[in-house]
Amino acid sequence: MKKFFKALHVRTGVMLAVFAFVGLIASFSLLHETFAVANDPGYEPSCNINPLVSCASAMASDQGEILGIPNPAFGIAAFTALFTFAVLLVSGAKFARWVWGAAFAAAIAGLGFALYLYFTAMFVLGSICPWCFVTWIVTVGIFWAIVTYILREKLLPIPKYKRAFAAFWVKNAGLILAVLYAVLILGLLIRFREALLV
Repeated sequence: MKKFFKALHVRTGVMLAVFAFVGLIASFSLLHETFAVANDPGYEPSCNINPLVSCASAMASDQGEILGIPNPAFGIAAFTALFTFAVLLVSGAKFARWVWGAAFAAAIAGLGFALYLYFTAMFVLGSICPWCFVTWIVTVGIFWAIVTYILREKLLPIPKYKRAFAAFWVKNAGLILAVLYAVLILGLLIRFREALLV
């Protein structure tokens, strides 16, 4: 079993599966709360902890849905697809380079959307949705895991001027993930420092 988990594709698959599973829990929970509020305007979401940590403003905002479909529904679809991909990876499935190219593109799109919602929460809504925060965390982790695997396995062509950075990423992958999370959390602490000090 220990030898089994030494394989890079297995470790990556397990990490992606864990991230996807946590993302699914967050998405299902937020979708449940969204439907509960829609059916009963007097319902108090369990994710409303205080004025700062609350999901009510996110649910009611224009950014909380796309074409009338709540964001968590898209999250459920994306995390389900990722979980399936991760399980196949753990089972030893080999994917063509174009599949990894698509995974890389999806990871960038997911990260971009997560950052959009992150900055919206900070500068438009002025509150932190706890379930949204969980999806931000896992989306960053998913992006990191996919990029790290692609770079280590040299699955996509890398321009010469980016090869030094790619080598640095591979050598310091764990540190890079820690920095990404630190920046994410530090941004929230700085933005809401006044509310946190009350």
